[in-house]
Amino acid sequence: MARLRSKSQAKKRGLTAFILSGGGNRGASQVGMLSALVEHDIYPDMILGASVGALNGVSFATDPSRATLARLNDLWMHVNKDVLLPPHRFGNAWRYAQRRAYVYSNDSLEAILRANIDIVDLSHTVIPMEIVVTNSLTGAPLRISSGDPIRALLATAALPGALPQIEFEGELYIDGGISDDVPLLRAAELGASSIYVLYCGTMDRGGRNRSRPIEAVLDSFALAKLARLRADLKTLGDAAKVTVIQSGAAQSVPWLDFGHAREIIQDGYRSANAVLADPWGQLPQRHMTSLLKKPRDFVPIHLQHHD
Repeated sequence: MARLRSKSQAKKRGLTAFILSGGGNRGASQVGMLSALVEHDIYPDMILGASVGALNGVSFATDPSRATLARLNDLWMHVNKDVLLPPHRFGNAWRYAQRRAYVYSNDSLEAILRANIDIVDLSHTVIPMEIVVTNSLTGAPLRISSGDPIRALLATAALPGALPQIEFEGELYIDGGISDDVPLLRAAELGASSIYVLYCGTMDRGGRNRSRPIEAVLDSFALAKLARLRADLKTLGDAAKVTVIQSGAAQSVPWLDFGHAREIIQDGYRSANAVLADPWGQLPQRHMTSLLKKPRDFVPIHLQHHD
């Protein structure tokens, strides 16, 4: 991240990082979380994201404003499974019979990204942004902070088996959540002393019956990512203050169900406000939380200067 100060300068200044985790359809919760953070006058010096968190993060980093939050809210209110993963006229059985390593094209996702990302180079964001993607052979993370943002976002969203891998310099890359869904140690390495994790679910997963095999697969994927997060929190120790914002409503929504965006956004907002009002009272949310009956308006963001 060329635009960040040296680590010694960063420590003196006390940099703040926002980390936006992956989470598929549950990523809507991050819109509410971001709104609550700016209402508390908390702004990041850097943003790190994987998978859907990278999409939300790039949008916010490009133009951290009320208008961006409103656009993200509108995007999440209108996206659905058939938009992202259009049904094929021959049915899903035909898809799985194809001789390729993915089931769906990423054409629809690319169209959504091009309609909502206004920069041509990732280094053009107002707030420095880093996207993590995963090398499909070695499993190693690649950190991207410049170059084509659309290509980087397609790579970090490339869920194995579902969407196609993306090539960078002769190597193929997939979903960033596989290698580093919540890059805590990376944020600390870049000098962040205060880290806000916008987590699309809860760290107390509870129990839920899975109705389809794909849900069991995605839940297992989420479990592995959660284990990594817990391990990194232990490794980080007191090196940085970490505030994890969770969403019980997002955790309760089945994977691929995009019909609850409003509730998830509102819950992310409510949950963030609760944590920010009482940072020592962060408790796991085991069940669906109560939702705001009427979401508050988003407020303008006062931009900081970033070197």
